[in-house]
Amino acid sequence: MILIFSTAAGHAQTKIRGSVVNAADHQGIPQANVTLTSSSGHYTTYTNDEGVFQQVLPAGSYQLEVHHVGYQLYAGNLDVKAGEGMLVDTIMLQGVPQQLDEVTVEGKRRLIEQKSDRMVIHVENSILASGMTALELLQRAPSVKVDEDGNINMRGKSDIGVLLNGKLSYLSPKELANVLKGTSSESIKSIELITNPSAKFDARGVGGLINIVMKDPASTPFSGSAQIFGGGGRKARYGAGANFQGQVGQWRWQGSFEHASRDEEEYRNFDRFYMDENNSYAGKSLQYSKTDEPLTTQQGSVGLEYAPSASMNLGLLYTGNFGNYRSFSNGYNDLYRTENERLTHTLTENSNDSRWQAHNVGFSYMQKIDEKKQLTADWDILYSRFDADQVLRSTIQQIGQSAAYLSARQIATPSTTRLQVAKIDYQQQVSDALTAELGWKSSWMQSDNSSLSDTLRSEVWIYDPQNSNHFMYKEQIHAAYMNVNFNLDKWGLIAGLRAERTQSSGELINESTAFDRQYTQLFPSVSVRYQPSNNHQLQLSYSRRINRPDYEDLNPFRYYIDAYVFWEGNPYLQPELANAYELNYTFYKNLHLSFYYTAVSNVMTSVLIQSPDQNRTIRSIHNIAGFQNYGLNANYSFSPFTFWSSQWNVNTFENRFFGSFRDERIYNKLWSYSLQTTNTYRLPKKWSAEWTAAYQSPQSDGVFRQKATGYVSLGLMKKMFEEKLNFKLAVDDLFKTNRYYTTSNAGNVFMDQRINLDSRIWRVSLGYSFGKSAEANSKKQSNQEQERVRGL
Repeated sequence: MILIFSTAAGHAQTKIRGSVVNAADHQGIPQANVTLTSSSGHYTTYTNDEGVFQQVLPAGSYQLEVHHVGYQLYAGNLDVKAGEGMLVDTIMLQGVPQQLDEVTVEGKRRLIEQKSDRMVIHVENSILASGMTALELLQRAPSVKVDEDGNINMRGKSDIGVLLNGKLSYLSPKELANVLKGTSSESIKSIELITNPSAKFDARGVGGLINIVMKDPASTPFSGSAQIFGGGGRKARYGAGANFQGQVGQWRWQGSFEHASRDEEEYRNFDRFYMDENNSYAGKSLQYSKTDEPLTTQQGSVGLEYAPSASMNLGLLYTGNFGNYRSFSNGYNDLYRTENERLTHTLTENSNDSRWQAHNVGFSYMQKIDEKKQLTADWDILYSRFDADQVLRSTIQQIGQSAAYLSARQIATPSTTRLQVAKIDYQQQVSDALTAELGWKSSWMQSDNSSLSDTLRSEVWIYDPQNSNHFMYKEQIHAAYMNVNFNLDKWGLIAGLRAERTQSSGELINESTAFDRQYTQLFPSVSVRYQPSNNHQLQLSYSRRINRPDYEDLNPFRYYIDAYVFWEGNPYLQPELANAYELNYTFYKNLHLSFYYTAVSNVMTSVLIQSPDQNRTIRSIHNIAGFQNYGLNANYSFSPFTFWSSQWNVNTFENRFFGSFRDERIYNKLWSYSLQTTNTYRLPKKWSAEWTAAYQSPQSDGVFRQKATGYVSLGLMKKMFEEKLNFKLAVDDLFKTNRYYTTSNAGNVFMDQRINLDSRIWRVSLGYSFGKSAEANSKKQSNQEQERVRGL
C-alpha cells in the first residue's frame, strides 16, 4: 500500500501529489504513465521532468498503476479522502530488459536529457566519455567551448560559474582547469548546463552555471568498481582508478582513488603583421613553436555518513586533488622589416613545471523536521597550493652586423588559497501548491601570490625586483535568499530574491599599493510556466547576475608565453553585471526551443597592448562598456528505431562587444551557430555503439574572432560476465578537424594564431563492477534527500 498523508477533510475533490523514481539510482522518471481507476471513473496523468505527478480526484478507493518502457509495471491501491491535499509515498520502478527479436533494449535514460531549467548530460551512460577528464567532457557538451587557458564558454557567453556536486568553485580559472584535468570521467555521473538559475543559486556567472555531479555511493553492504584505460594521440596516455562503498546499519562509507598520465604534443603558429599610421605595411613577426605537455594527476576521496533516523543524515567527506603539469616548448621568432628582409632570428626554449594540490573537507547535515519541512547545512574547508617554475631562454642569432646574444629569465610563482564556505537552507511546503525556501551562505577566501623573477647576467642569476612582486587578496561574500514555488493546475511560478554583500581587498606589497571594495547588491529572479497539456509547455524566466574579477585577473604579475608575448592581470578591474531573459517552449518532451537574451554592463574582456617597436604583445583583461548576446537554441530527441536514439542540438546567436580601450574603439559583432548530434545504438550480443559530431562556426570574443572548428568521434562497448565487465573502444576527432584558430586587429597590429591540437585520441578501457545490492531499506530517505549534494 502506498498511502499516506492527508489533511483534514472538508472538500469533495482532493489534489494528490507523488513521485516516480528508478529503484536503481533513485532518479525521477519523466513521462511515466500514471493511471487511477475507481467506480467513479478513469484518470490518467504523466510525470514531469523530475518524475513528479499530480491529479485532482474525487474521494474514494482507486487502483493505481504506473508504467514506463523498460520498467516493470507497478500496481497498488490508493484510498483518497476528502481534503485539501494528499501526498503519496515515493513509487519505485524496477528496470527490466526487454527482448525484441535480436536486439536488447534496456530501460535507460537518454544520454542527453532536456529539462525545463537545464540540460543534463548523463556521462555514466556514454561510451565516448570513458578515459576522459572532466575538462575534456565539458569541451564536448552541446553549445559549450573551452579555450586553451581553460576558460569556459556556453551559448557564446563566457564567465560561467562552475559547481562541483552542487557547490560553487571559488578557484581561479587556471586552478579550476587543473582540478578538472585531474577529475576522471569514470567518477562523474552527469553534467548539468543551467542557463538561467534561480535565486537559490549563487549570483555568480553571467553566462549561467555548469554543475558537475559526481556518482553517489550505492546503499549496499559492499560494492565497488575498478577501471583502467590506455591510448594516445601523438603521445601516450593511461590511467586507472577504483571506488568502494558499503553500508552497515545506519553507517555508510565510500572511498576512491584515480591516477592518470596524459601527454600531448602541439604545434603553434603566432603571426603578427604591423601597419603604420597610414595603414601601410610596416613589418611582420612570424613565430613557431612545438610543445610537449605531460600531465600527471591523482585524485582520492574518503567519506562517511551516519543516519541515526530516517529523518536525519550527517556526512563527512574529504577530497584531495594532486597534479604535475610540465610544458617544454622549442621554437623561433623571425622579425621582418619588409617581406623578405629579416631583422632578427630568435631561438626560444621555454620550460614550465607546475605542481598543485587541493584539499577539501566537507561537513553536511540534513534534518527532515516533518513531512513538510526540511533543514540542511554544509561547511567546507579548502586549501589549495599551486607552484610554477619557469625558465625562458631566448638566443638572438647573428644577422649581418648584429652580434648574437642570450636573454634568459627564470620565474617562480607560488600561490596559496584558503577558503571556508558555510551555508544553511530551509524548505517548507506551505500548502499543496506553495513551497518556500530561504537560506544563508557565507564564504571567506584568502590568496597569497608571489612572483620571484631572476635574469641571467654573466652566467649568474640576478634577482630582478622590477619584475617581482607579492600580491595578497582577501574576499568575503555573505548572501541571503528567499524563493517561492507556486503550482496551480496549468500554471507555475518560481520567484526569488538574493542579496549579496561583498568585501574584498588587495595589496601589492612590493609597490606599497592597495585597494578595498565593499558593496551590496540585489539579484531578483522569476520564472513563469504555463502547461496547457502534457505535450506543450511555455516558460519565461529572468535573472540578474554578477561576475566578480578573481584574484588571478587582479594579479598584475607577468606570465611569459615567450620573450615577446606575455599575460598580465589588472588590479583595477570592476565586477560586471548582467540581465538575462529566456523563453522556453517544450513539445512532447522531445523538442525544446529556447529564445534567450543577455545584456552585460561593464563587461570584463581580453584586450591587447601592442608595442611594434619592441615586437611585444601584452594580453590583459579590462572593463569595456558592454556585451550583448541573443539567440535561439533547439534541442530535439527522437528514436528512428527501437535500438537507435538520436539527439540534435542547434544553437545560433550573435555576440556583440562594444566600448573602447586605450582610445581605440571596440565594436566586434558576429552571428554564429553550432551544431551537435549524438547517436547511440543498442546492438545484439550486449554490444552498443555511439558517435557524435559537432561543428562550431566562427564567433566573436572580445577583440578576437575565433575560426570554425568541429570533430567526429566514435565508440563501441561490449558488456560481459552478466554486465559486470565493460569493454570500450573509442576515437576522438577522427578526421583531425578540431583546431584553435583566432585572429584580432588592434593597435595597428593584425594577429593570426593557429594551434595544431593533439586532438585525435584513441582509447581502450575496461571497467569491472562488483558487489551485491542490499535489500530495500524500509527507512530509505525520500528521493529529494538522496539527491542532496555531498562534498566538493
